[in-house]
Amino acid sequence: MLIIDTAPDLEQRRLAALWALDILDSLEEDGFNDLVAEVSETCDTPISLISLIDTDRQWFKARVGLDAQETPRDVAFCNHAIQTPALLVIEDVSLDPRFRDNAFVTGAPGIMAYAGAPLTTVDGLRIGALCAIDTRPKRWTPRELRCLERLSRVAMTMIETRAGARVAVAQIQTLEDLRRSDQRYRTIIAAMREGVVLQDQASVIIEHNAHAARLLGMTSDQLAGRSSVDPDWSLVTAEGAPLTVDQQPSMQCLRTGKPVLDFMLGVNLPNRDQRWLNVNSLPIFEGDGPTPAQTLTTFVDITQLKRQETALIEAVAAAERASAAKSTFLANVSHEIRTPLNGVIALAKALSRLDMPDRQREMVGIIVNSGESLERILNDLLDIAKIEASRMELEIAPFDLAAEIQTCTDLMRLRADGKGIAFEVAFSSEAKGFFLGDALRLRQVVANLTANAIKFTDSGGVSLTVEVEPLAADDCRLTITVNDTGIGLDADVLPLLFERFVQGDDTFTRRFGGTGLGLAICKNLVTLMGGKIEARALPERGSSFAFSVPLRRAEAPAAAASESSAPAVRTDRRLRVLLAEDHPVNRRVVELLLEPLEVELVMAENGAQAFATFSKSQFDVVLMDMQMPEMDGLSATASIRRWEAAQQRSPTPVVMMTANASTDHREKAMGAGADVFITKPVTPDSLYAGLNAALSLSTAAA
Repeated sequence: MLIIDTAPDLEQRRLAALWALDILDSLEEDGFNDLVAEVSETCDTPISLISLIDTDRQWFKARVGLDAQETPRDVAFCNHAIQTPALLVIEDVSLDPRFRDNAFVTGAPGIMAYAGAPLTTVDGLRIGALCAIDTRPKRWTPRELRCLERLSRVAMTMIETRAGARVAVAQIQTLEDLRRSDQRYRTIIAAMREGVVLQDQASVIIEHNAHAARLLGMTSDQLAGRSSVDPDWSLVTAEGAPLTVDQQPSMQCLRTGKPVLDFMLGVNLPNRDQRWLNVNSLPIFEGDGPTPAQTLTTFVDITQLKRQETALIEAVAAAERASAAKSTFLANVSHEIRTPLNGVIALAKALSRLDMPDRQREMVGIIVNSGESLERILNDLLDIAKIEASRMELEIAPFDLAAEIQTCTDLMRLRADGKGIAFEVAFSSEAKGFFLGDALRLRQVVANLTANAIKFTDSGGVSLTVEVEPLAADDCRLTITVNDTGIGLDADVLPLLFERFVQGDDTFTRRFGGTGLGLAICKNLVTLMGGKIEARALPERGSSFAFSVPLRRAEAPAAAASESSAPAVRTDRRLRVLLAEDHPVNRRVVELLLEPLEVELVMAENGAQAFATFSKSQFDVVLMDMQMPEMDGLSATASIRRWEAAQQRSPTPVVMMTANASTDHREKAMGAGADVFITKPVTPDSLYAGLNAALSLSTAAA
């Protein structure tokens, strides 16, 4: 349905103002294209438009992410945006009855979020909108909305300046006809809202209006007769560099005979203030002369817009610095926390390899599982950082669905037993076998939802249901539902439940604790897996969380060796191993893991010490921690490789150890000269496998 302002005369005045700007159906212009590109980049949206609302259509002066030049007005979101002076902000179109059946929502381009700022003339008439559009629901930030509002004013200024330039051309032609009527000519120039100067072929100012003198910080007498080559001009470019005479718009116009439009320059005024102007210079020809006889230059004050642009650039830079500082902080905190945590997990796994009663083995298993759960909490913080930076990636591999869920629920059952509540797990008949997906992230979502249900349930119980719905071929849909008889969900919390840091009121937070990140991470992980997650309150208290993700059935992979059957390091002599590790707990962990092998272990506390020790002796393998003080593992490894080359020694295998398993870290390690890469926490299997791989390289080289 076409929405039009209830006052017909206002609609007619609005259309008249739009038509008077003479912009509809005009050619593309770089300035407008750059502006919508800036909107898309700032707001992180695939689509941005400058939309002008005509009688029965919306026409796009500039567009990003949309092929169409125009669309019918009755389906235009921007038609709603011009009904009020405020921004029109829609975070989820599917929840707005005005738009959810819109053709551009149900079909291409699939609009799901919209923010539009009206383009308002100086007379208060809204001729169109500057908008940003996303194909996913989006929570618009205050900074994005402020930016959109500011850039809408910039767009309107550009439209009016463009029209002013065209009007100026028309006025020049009129002035030629009115040359004999000097008074009428002067009246027109004086009435223009822009600063106007008319210069002859020598660039001398022969006419100007009062606005021009005021904007240039001069009196009319000071401006009259001045030329562009006057050395007293103090002008700068948009970047702040001195503006040369040849760069001045009027001089460019005289030299080339072509208009110079939308040229930004700064004027250093006598009172030491700086004023920024948007300048348009137009050539005036007499007869058939090849060069302009005069130039007409108009300019408007854009100082406030320039300041806003500078503030926006500084704000973006500050945000980037803050993001970098946060990433550095998280990396450092992660390293400091993981170091003792790795010691707990690694030693517990080493202990589990010893002979012991079943009860003690169960307790050791709980220590390992609890340590790994604590590690997952730490990973929550890092996951949020990755999600914000769009660096979260899935690791797709075959996995046993029932076994993975069972591993997760075994630990949850201990928590439920500790609270004296029931805990039931049920699998549908199809929820068996191997599937292709990210088992780690799937367990992370299940563990979070189940742990929350147990935490918020004091009586009754928690149930977890796993269902697989077969689709075409090997495709299927996995649905996991977690129900509880706990405290339930309030209606005002439900819409915000999957937002970061949302936990309810302060009393709720003090009672139950938590970071408020878990459900936000779950939503992002489920979305990354191509699925959906939802929550609802159950009758008579209690809550239900359910998520569905697409999976594919897969063949069972070759059986992997268990922790207790890890292959021993293959060697026919006693090994000499150099360990470079700054933390004493980690050094002791590696020492204990290597005890059964009876290796000769030499330890160094940093990279510099490791290099000095290596250069004075002979080793079979080097175990190198990547992050150490004084000299890190990368620098130490590179130093070893250079020293070996200078001494013409065969390369000694280097095993790089780090808590960060990212591809970037792996590539840096290999680039520095490492041969094998293993991640912390170091387990017997990973350490022995790393040593075997290193020794295999050494044997092959020999």
